[in-house]
Amino acid sequence: MNPRETSRLSRVLVFAEHFPPFLGSDRTVFELSSRLADRGIRVHYVTTQPLRYLLGARPPDWSYKENWTKGPPKIHRLISAEYLLVGPRVERLWRRFVPLAYLLTVVLFIMRSLWTAAHFKPDVMIGVHATPIVGLVAAATSRMTMCPLLMGCPDWMTAYAAGLKSSSISSIGPVFLQKIETALYRVSDRVFASTHFLKRLLVSHGVRGSRITVIPNGVDTTIFHPEVDTSAVREKYRLHDTCVVLFAGHLEIWAGLSLIIDLAQRLDHEGMRATILLVGTGDYVSDLFAKLVKQNLGHMVIHAGLQPYSSMPAFVAASDIALCIFPDTPLSHAASPLKLFEYMGGGKAIVATRVAGTQEVVDDTHAVLVPPRSISAVCDAVVRLCGDPRLRTELGSRARALAIERHDWNHLSHLFMRECERVLRH
Repeated sequence: MNPRETSRLSRVLVFAEHFPPFLGSDRTVFELSSRLADRGIRVHYVTTQPLRYLLGARPPDWSYKENWTKGPPKIHRLISAEYLLVGPRVERLWRRFVPLAYLLTVVLFIMRSLWTAAHFKPDVMIGVHATPIVGLVAAATSRMTMCPLLMGCPDWMTAYAAGLKSSSISSIGPVFLQKIETALYRVSDRVFASTHFLKRLLVSHGVRGSRITVIPNGVDTTIFHPEVDTSAVREKYRLHDTCVVLFAGHLEIWAGLSLIIDLAQRLDHEGMRATILLVGTGDYVSDLFAKLVKQNLGHMVIHAGLQPYSSMPAFVAASDIALCIFPDTPLSHAASPLKLFEYMGGGKAIVATRVAGTQEVVDDTHAVLVPPRSISAVCDAVVRLCGDPRLRTELGSRARALAIERHDWNHLSHLFMRECERVLRH
């Protein structure tokens, strides 16, 4: 490894679950590290199979798996990547005896990561998230090679896991995850968290505050902007002469999707020429549409399905109102959803719940903020905005100005670069 005494950063080894990005946490580090590459720094990704996939929580026809067959795409001359994959026997073992499969997987991935580190010779290692596979492999490789580790904290994984399983945070699974998560943050040389809420949470679990830096999420404001061509999206989904209300991302109960029925009912009752546009996927979608059809509200909602990231600027630009709605849960308060920043970049009128992560970014001058437990307040806000184009424009303009000033990836990359150099001197 390069000596720690130097502050010259030339090679960074990133541990992630997806390359190219599939989830928000991978997207954040991808955008920041891509800008490191623009500055002449070599970046190599060690990409493990996601825990959710190994546990069978991804569909058999999951399109992302094509990358494992084709190999990592070449996106930048200074960015390279490799996939760490278990063999068929170990993958089958994940269906039969998880503890043994987990142990074998982690050992295999650590051994391969050590080989990569020996040849790539990074100055700094970055863990996208302190997960039981990616985080542990990153921490073990860092300690065994004496290379400093910068660990990301994009959300509270314990609460996320509990939300996915509809279980209590105090149940056995989340408690085990919390112990792993906390231990990994403690052994990391430094941590970058996406919100001050997460920083306080880490401190309450014994991570020294002096080792934690807050780097908020962001957006590429040259890609997400109001002038994106929306003709194809509007034509395909018949979005002409209607106020488009966008709900993008995870289409799950924990992500606030349950209010869609109430919102559709309210908009229909008010006689609004409005369409709720859902972009994303989730287990609740089929049940949602069954209930909508039963209540004669199917005409109010369009589901565009899961879209490639390259298509999202057009969907955002095609909308008039964008929803960033979360329930009043620990997961929601810890979240810093990328879609909020993409809505801001697109200059949209945003209706968002007053959860901690969102309130750190916007106030009432940039969005309509409503209580997280009040479905009626969300409906009131959407109805008001549907009938007030001038207010939509004013809120959207102020939100975009804030995104350009504080949350453009180019601006945030300076903070990220500084943090990488700081951990190098650790």
